[in-house]
Amino acid sequence: MAKFTPAPGLEEALALMIAPDVRRIALRVEAAAKSLAPPTKRWVTVGDDRVRPTHVDAQGQEVPGNLRFTLNSMDWDVKHRGVGPSTYMREPRDRSSRAIANLKNCRCSTHKDPDGIARLINTGQPVVSGKKVTVTVYAQGPLVVEAEVGTVYPGNLVADGAHFMAGGAAIAAARR
Repeated sequence: MAKFTPAPGLEEALALMIAPDVRRIALRVEAAAKSLAPPTKRWVTVGDDRVRPTHVDAQGQEVPGNLRFTLNSMDWDVKHRGVGPSTYMREPRDRSSRAIANLKNCRCSTHKDPDGIARLINTGQPVVSGKKVTVTVYAQGPLVVEAEVGTVYPGNLVADGAHFMAGGAAIAAARR
């Protein structure tokens, strides 16, 4: 049986040669993750003097589409509904939040940005260290980890994870 011993520096030279291919694979992961990424949504009030203070405070709050907005609870909801100091809503008038006073006569809406999280997904340049090639695909921004894996809010209100990064990697691996 023969044993192969690479010439000194061969493995390092091969790593430099395949670095562009590794980056192309990472770019496929990025593209797939972007296609799976949830939109973002922003809380929008009508902006007049009848908007309740808790909704004025929420004006402009932006969260991934699979997560909930965080609003201050109305005193009545705290005293009579036991919601705690914060109310967690998927959208204005969300009854699953169990906050009645924060819902009544609400005229707020949401504005969705379909590319909200996708804009935060990027691919780095290859890093060659000896015989190892690393390329990082990352999502960097507010609440991206929670959007990926999901979260549980007080009161057992669940926001499922979108698993866009894991799904992107799985799609790219399946195409190989």
